[in-house]
Amino acid sequence: MPTVMQWVKHLLAKIENQEKYALPWERRYNNEHILPFLAKEYAEVYPGIVIASADGRVVDSVIAGSLHSMLDVPKSGTAGIVVDALTDRLVLNGLGAPDDAQADKLLRQAWEDNDLDVMHHEGHRESLIASRSFASAAPEEGGDRAVVGIESATQAAVHRRQSPPYDVDAYLKIWTDEWTGKRVGLLRLPGIDQDIVEDDTEHLDPEGSGESSRWIVNGDPRPTRLPGVPVVELAPRARLLKEPISEIDPIATLIDIVDLVEGLLVFAGHFGAVPIRYATGLDIPRDPKDPSKPLLGADGKPMVGFKPRADHFWSNSNPQARFGQLEPAGLASFVTWAEHAAAKVRAKTALASTYFSLDLKSHMSAELLKTDEAPMVRRVRRMGEYGSLNQSWRRLGQWILAIESPSTRTRVRPLWEDPETRIETQEVDMFQKLTAAGMGVGTVASKVLGWDQETIDKALAEADAMRQKLRQEKQEDELDPITRLSREFLGDTASVS
Repeated sequence: MPTVMQWVKHLLAKIENQEKYALPWERRYNNEHILPFLAKEYAEVYPGIVIASADGRVVDSVIAGSLHSMLDVPKSGTAGIVVDALTDRLVLNGLGAPDDAQADKLLRQAWEDNDLDVMHHEGHRESLIASRSFASAAPEEGGDRAVVGIESATQAAVHRRQSPPYDVDAYLKIWTDEWTGKRVGLLRLPGIDQDIVEDDTEHLDPEGSGESSRWIVNGDPRPTRLPGVPVVELAPRARLLKEPISEIDPIATLIDIVDLVEGLLVFAGHFGAVPIRYATGLDIPRDPKDPSKPLLGADGKPMVGFKPRADHFWSNSNPQARFGQLEPAGLASFVTWAEHAAAKVRAKTALASTYFSLDLKSHMSAELLKTDEAPMVRRVRRMGEYGSLNQSWRRLGQWILAIESPSTRTRVRPLWEDPETRIETQEVDMFQKLTAAGMGVGTVASKVLGWDQETIDKALAEADAMRQKLRQEKQEDELDPITRLSREFLGDTASVS
């Protein structure tokens, strides 16, 4: 069995590798990655505005504020579009226990108490960017509730068992204490949580492993009364024998192509798309002191009687003067190139065309929209409801029950939201047809309309009350007029003879 120091060194190396792997994808997601070629080109074309280092990185910019953003090296933000689109569709409505009402209530309460209705989005987003993130559960200090947190792969790492059920058997999180400036951490092993701290000097392993490290234990281990480590790994692109990968990794080259096209498009628009105007046979004013020389303006250039700018009117007194303009270069080829590159990204990620403004028509029908989104919906379900994320959230629910109700043994089911775009008219039509065919209203409302159980129960209660009211009104209508008047005006519930 590894010692505490051995676990720390092993998991610390994993954190460093994870952080190194995630860095380029984080830069692309934040739209901070700049192609060295474009950085050098912009530094040459706009000297003094964009300054590039020898390796092509933008190291400074003279202009600040809104004008700076206009002259900055173009970055398309494609990585952010892809990650955010998938995050928007990977939505959980909570954790449930279909066979145990009490356990179901505990799971729903824990979901809201830990703000997982919000934080599960961040867990999915971080895992799509960095290839993985973590959800860690722990008993509440001085209480019996489960406290759940979402952790980043740049701060935490896990080790998993090499045999079924492949649960996590060691977890380490490292961070910097903002008050002392020291790096501290938490090592979680089966049954215990151990605080650790980084010292200034190396220490030999007190458990006799022969290892040495600056990381040492800080205080006594805290018992968790749990048989394992209550941590799950969220990895949408998990592999059986290989490490999971970032969603951005397979499309990084395509994103660079999109950024390149955007940058070249700016150059083309600057130098080629604006028409070049020219004039011949102009009368040039002569210098009265030396008629052999043209009269110079304040800028040191010959005066021509007008400002030779595209936004000024050009005229000359010489009837032989001729004006014209060269045919501007079109940008259509660049637009086609950009759409081709975006289509390649779409093919690789299975996103709907609407995220890239491709094939989007104002008259797109519901059926066409459904067809357009179908590949993305299938892929999102393979990640979520039918994929590794579902397994991770299910195990987290089991850990929550192990903390809050140790004797409970029941199924846990993550409640995934339908990733398809809702077409309400179709859903209402399907609801009416299924209920008319004899299916239960509650079941159809849950599966078709996506209502939660609380809303369904409230709607059924209101419908039942309305039916009772209508039934009572019908019975009253069948009474003779004298009895009905007696009930309405005298409050007499007995018949009047």
